[in-house]
Amino acid sequence: MDIRPATLADLTGVAALEQQVFETAVYPDFFFRQAHDLWPDFLLLAWQGTTLLGYLLAAPGQQGVASLGILSLAVSEQSRGLGVGQALLQYLIRHCPPATRQLWLTVAPDNLPALHLYKKSGFIEQNYTEDYYGKGEPRWLLVKHLSSDIVSKF
Repeated sequence: MDIRPATLADLTGVAALEQQVFETAVYPDFFFRQAHDLWPDFLLLAWQGTTLLGYLLAAPGQQGVASLGILSLAVSEQSRGLGVGQALLQYLIRHCPPATRQLWLTVAPDNLPALHLYKKSGFIEQNYTEDYYGKGEPRWLLVKHLSSDIVSKF
């Protein structure tokens, strides 16, 4: 498996994967172009040869790169259970800017595979909000604190 930042040529495939994985609650195609323009080092893709297995999108938070938010992590249905999500998370952790002190994300409480992956990767539950994305859209806020010795220069 090869993990690398996305190129412009990859964005159509990323948008297609987004549609396949999330079906209704999807980012629009143009968002991935905007994300690539704004955060090119934080749109990470996992490949096996020419097959896109998954992607991870992170962005700086209110404190800049000191706190990176993971906006989305998607793994193709046929690639689940192969360690793709774990590999994307570990790549992000190893390649964060030196100033990064924490990663955070939100996850639906009924998304048990994702909760398991994040907890296995060292994320802890910080807060639960019943209507995070509006009525009937609860989310856990999970946080992973990073020590300076595991973060390498970007």
